[in-house]
Amino acid sequence: MHETNVDLFDPGYLANPYPTLKQLREERPVYWDDQVKGWVVTRHADVKNILGRANDFSNSRIRPFLDYMRRQGMNELAEVGESVTEWVVFLDKPPHTKVRMVLNQAFLPAIPGMESFVREKVNKLLDDLEGRERFNLLDDYAVPLPTAVIVAMFGLPPEHAEMIKHWSDELAAFIGGARLDPKRAERSTEAIREMRKYFAAVIEDRKKNRGTDVISCMINYSEKLPEPFTDEQYLQTCTILIFAGHETTTDLIGTGIYNLLRNPDQIKVLREHPEYVDNAIEELLRFDNPAACLVRVSMVDTEIGGQQIKQGDRLFCMILATNRDPSVFAEPDKLDVTRKPKGSLHFGYGVHLCLGAPLARLEGRIAITEFLKRYSGVQLTDTPPPWREAYVVRGVSSLELRNPRAIAAG
Repeated sequence: MHETNVDLFDPGYLANPYPTLKQLREERPVYWDDQVKGWVVTRHADVKNILGRANDFSNSRIRPFLDYMRRQGMNELAEVGESVTEWVVFLDKPPHTKVRMVLNQAFLPAIPGMESFVREKVNKLLDDLEGRERFNLLDDYAVPLPTAVIVAMFGLPPEHAEMIKHWSDELAAFIGGARLDPKRAERSTEAIREMRKYFAAVIEDRKKNRGTDVISCMINYSEKLPEPFTDEQYLQTCTILIFAGHETTTDLIGTGIYNLLRNPDQIKVLREHPEYVDNAIEELLRFDNPAACLVRVSMVDTEIGGQQIKQGDRLFCMILATNRDPSVFAEPDKLDVTRKPKGSLHFGYGVHLCLGAPLARLEGRIAITEFLKRYSGVQLTDTPPPWREAYVVRGVSSLELRNPRAIAAG
């Protein structure tokens, strides 16, 4: 095993990881990182191999970490970990197959019917930006849209959206691989406690008062199974859908618009050829993906990229690196909205392909297209945006924009 001086937590790396990942992909495509206690994998072929071998590389990566946290006296974080062990993104089959089957019936069919709601919410948020000389794209647009959509799909009161988003943000620090100081760990723990209490009450209400929302549909379908969901499975499935249902989309919209503004020639292409919009969404995800890293645990002794991997070793599959691999993508560091990025792993690969991909695509397509139509002259400020402080997820955490038309009108 080889130590490395690469710091995945370094602010410079988080702001622009691509030069580092390029060097790793070329020189040390599979290396042991002593800081994260696992193998960092950067080549497309190796990552695709790992993600495609679900029997050899487990997605159940939380439980092994719980014992470590308890040994280190990190009991509050262990409590957070216990609360997400049955998230579908951390399950292997057969439990994964069962949960995925229920969500295929309860969640996926609800997505197409949300288009009119998404358009209405987009127009309302864009109306609210009219006449403003400056605004924050995240706070005023990229965050409230996906949050409102997932809250509506769950049949929850719109006024609860801000509270739910707060819980999700605190939980993201744990899930996303951020450095957790004691105060932040305490906030993550409190957030998951409040979130579980809230959804436990919602689930009990839906059992008695069924509707057409996702939670009601999930209960309806689960009850038809030979072994229906337990209360804990209902609870954890709700929390993962709420968490994942808006985090990725927020990053797609925020980071996607940021990268388009940095490449105005690509905005021009989209305005002249709107038929490329679906390509553009896939290319924006390839170019700067919200899911920066996917983690697996090896269930066997094996070899990856010339390195001997032992059973129990963790592998950090760097999706950001795979999606810039020149063996798969021509001119990988160039944003090209006409590109059909076949082979991009931005929504994963294999049995764990992202369940929420259709929703992210729907919201991203409408949100980005309508924003570019109505705010054609908007500009970045001179201050570079801050990035999320985590190596597992990626996105701008704030994005100040200026609107010259509003300034001129004022």
